Amino acid sequence: MPAHPNGILLRLPPLAILDLDGNDATAILHNLTTNQVKTLDLESEDNPGVGIETFITNVKGKCLGHVLAFRTSTGFRLIGAGPSGDSPSNDDPVRASQSETIAGHADRYTIREDAVPTIMDGRYQGWLMAGVSQPSTAPELSRRSVVVEGVEVSSYVVPWAKSADGQLARLLLIPIEAKVHMDAILDAFAQAGVIADADNVRLINGESAVAIFHALRVAAGFPWYGIDLDDSHLPQEVGRERQTISFTKGCYLGQETVARLDALGQVQKMLMAWSIDLPPDAPLPQPDAKLFAGGEKPVGRLTSIARFDDSLRNLLPPSLVPEGIAGGAAALALGYARRSHFAPGSMATGIVGDVEFNATIVPLATDQGV
Repeated sequence: MPAHPNGILLRLPPLAILDLDGNDATAILHNLTTNQVKTLDLESEDNPGVGIETFITNVKGKCLGHVLAFRTSTGFRLIGAGPSGDSPSNDDPVRASQSETIAGHADRYTIREDAVPTIMDGRYQGWLMAGVSQPSTAPELSRRSVVVEGVEVSSYVVPWAKSADGQLARLLLIPIEAKVHMDAILDAFAQAGVIADADNVRLINGESAVAIFHALRVAAGFPWYGIDLDDSHLPQEVGRERQTISFTKGCYLGQETVARLDALGQVQKMLMAWSIDLPPDAPLPQPDAKLFAGGEKPVGRLTSIARFDDSLRNLLPPSLVPEGIAGGAAALALGYARRSHFAPGSMATGIVGDVEFNATIVPLATDQGV
């Protein structure tokens, strides 16, 4: 295999996968989410079935979940981060899967309606296909399925990784019990016109796959629930207002808080992208590392950090290496900034071991609307 593959397939850490089915599933999900779910279309031969990104909020407007929602023939499928603690640099105790929290939340607000949540976490293995060329640009958050040797494999265009040409990654959900070879799955997607070329795709397993996944989502500016946000955060603090919040959909749980923040036009902290200037041999800052700008009060806090060193760059197609990352001399991070540091170019400093480093706010690849 050449030094640089045409694309990669990463075995993902456990995901939260929740099906909400029933005649009233739309009404129940509408009442719990920040985005518009009523207009979602089903996948068909002529329609890829576009989903949405949304927060699940409680009565106080705090984020109980952050998921992608797709329409199904019987209701909806919600997909997001599984139990926390799957990041190679996250030493926190494992948090329950979002699917458990959201299922309990939906049950609490379902009285006589026909809406049944089913936790599907353990039924599928997720794989992220990134950098693989596609014959045409698929709609964001669209779904396409193929049948391989009698097994249905669904693929979802997800904003978890992004190549230099703007092409988003695909999530493949493969039934755990399936005995289908990955080459056959790739060939089936190529024959269906979902991908252009099934050759020279590098398969990566284990801890290295998880580390690469988190590096790619940091480069894409995508937060991971349980690592970058939790139920202490308000939706607008996560910096994905454009992608996740509809201000015209009508009432939902927590809407009053979200609308009030919109009317005031400000939050005091927001998740941002940071460029980290470090010597190649210096260790990376750990999650929760504080950043300062000349005073005693922190102006920032890092949540996810990734270094695109030579060993990682050699595993990736060049299209997946963030522009401007040179050798092992730089890292990227997601982290919260105080309002004084929202503007791109704002700088702060931190310390890892006995090394001081500079951190600079940079525009996100996904345009978080800062």
